[in-house]
Amino acid sequence: MKTDPFEGYVDADVIEIFKSDDKERFVRLLSANAHTVNLKNAVRRCALFHAKKCLLAIIQGEAGISPHQLYAREAAQYSAEPTPLAYVAYFFPEADDIIDLMLKQGPADQANIKCKLYTYAFDDHPICPLDHALLSLSYKPHLLPWSSGDSLIKLIILLCQWETRPSLNCARLLAPHTDRLNNIALSYVKQGKLASFAALLLVAQEKVLVPFDSGLTIRQRIIEMVQKLNSKKGDLDYEEALFQSMLIEVYKLLDIFERAGAALSLYCSSMHEYVPPHKVLTDVASVLNKAGYALEPIDLDLRDCYRDCAEVKNASLFKLSDPESQDKKYCLPSSLTRAQGFGATRHSYSYPGTCVLFHKLKSGPLLSMKNPCASELRLFRTAAGQVDNGGSGISRKHLALIARRLKRGIKF
Repeated sequence: MKTDPFEGYVDADVIEIFKSDDKERFVRLLSANAHTVNLKNAVRRCALFHAKKCLLAIIQGEAGISPHQLYAREAAQYSAEPTPLAYVAYFFPEADDIIDLMLKQGPADQANIKCKLYTYAFDDHPICPLDHALLSLSYKPHLLPWSSGDSLIKLIILLCQWETRPSLNCARLLAPHTDRLNNIALSYVKQGKLASFAALLLVAQEKVLVPFDSGLTIRQRIIEMVQKLNSKKGDLDYEEALFQSMLIEVYKLLDIFERAGAALSLYCSSMHEYVPPHKVLTDVASVLNKAGYALEPIDLDLRDCYRDCAEVKNASLFKLSDPESQDKKYCLPSSLTRAQGFGATRHSYSYPGTCVLFHKLKSGPLLSMKNPCASELRLFRTAAGQVDNGGSGISRKHLALIARRLKRGIKF
């Protein structure tokens, strides 16, 4: 006989309690099962259904059950089962006041306890609550069209949108309680999670830039990794070329946040009511322009992310952009000299991902390429001056044009 009403298959009437966020019925149900209920299962159900009143009843102990049961665990860095804080951070980041209450009520180290939620296919290792909060960004519909190799400015604009605010606010609350954020940031780099890395910079830039135990900063670690790739004899293989391209993008993100990070973070944290996508677009473009960044229409084109938003479709991209930015776009920071490992012609490309295109020319004829992936198609179309219309291919004549331009040393 089932003793915990929130474990396994849940009855329809219980689900209705969560859907309606009926606090009175929920408290009665908790009280009736006080000796058998697992509060962590109840928290999970509340978070899944965004039942804020019910969740608050648990945290405040309104059913006569001590909320300290939520935090009972073995003293260890890892938890064998998901923690309540991780559940709320991932499923219900909008409940920032409840997260704040849990941080004050629970043990001081709960933000550093790593666990799995067993809810997504790539949940292959335990991560802390802040990781879970930022991981929830992966499923935001407006962020899905963006991938590595696309405009970094566009990524920042997308992260500043109203839809990402709950996850960012949750991460901002958790950041002061989370140790070694620089290590978390470096793990995002090694896994190629540019969106999570940029989001972490938005909410906790200062902690990300704290030197590691070795004395090196994350910027210096990036340079170190690129130097290691540069010192390799012979051509880089395809995966190494992709990783090198991504490292350069990470460096550019660090450069952007060094100049505009404080203003971007303030903009996101001061957003207390709904701001439409086209307004965020113009606001963030203004912040970046004031920081000295030259923007192009490709940075500001959000039509693939907001297909049903007429204001985004009608945005005056050319008015927002810098018409003289063609030669300045995506230039590596002047601090990246030849001595630091970025200066060799083999790796000095101004467009993200161009090193991959150039590598393909060295490792095999570009014209023999078959079935390029979506991110490669975007790079090819942009390099050829073709509009990315979401099609499945690119013409041979455009590939030939790219090949000729690369051989002549033209940068995209």
